Amino acid sequence: MLVEHYAGAFPAWLAPVQVTVLPVSDRHDAYGFRIVDRLKAEGFRAEMVDGSAGQLGARIRKAKTEKVPYILVVGDSDAENGTVGVNRRGSNDPDRDVAVDAFVEQLAAEVLEHR
Repeated sequence: MLVEHYAGAFPAWLAPVQVTVLPVSDRHDAYGFRIVDRLKAEGFRAEMVDGSAGQLGARIRKAKTEKVPYILVVGDSDAENGTVGVNRRGSNDPDRDVAVDAFVEQLAAEVLEHR
């Protein structure tokens, strides 16, 4: 019933995978894994598709078709500054240079709101 109600686009608090991290290239994989580890340590369901798994655009499209609530894209400036690019499901305009702490707090607030 829930799958039908949400048409597979579950809200973040209910989604099997809440966040997918996508490094721009394989040289950003280590930073991506640190983000996933941080999210998992905070109790979130996160995964990473490494930078060698094809073109970034194709990986973003795949995550969007899987209806993941948040897609985080990480590149050089993100690794240097401790930030992420946040692609929210349903939004065409990603938020760039979002501090990891700010994203974690925002996700936690969204998930706790529905508990």
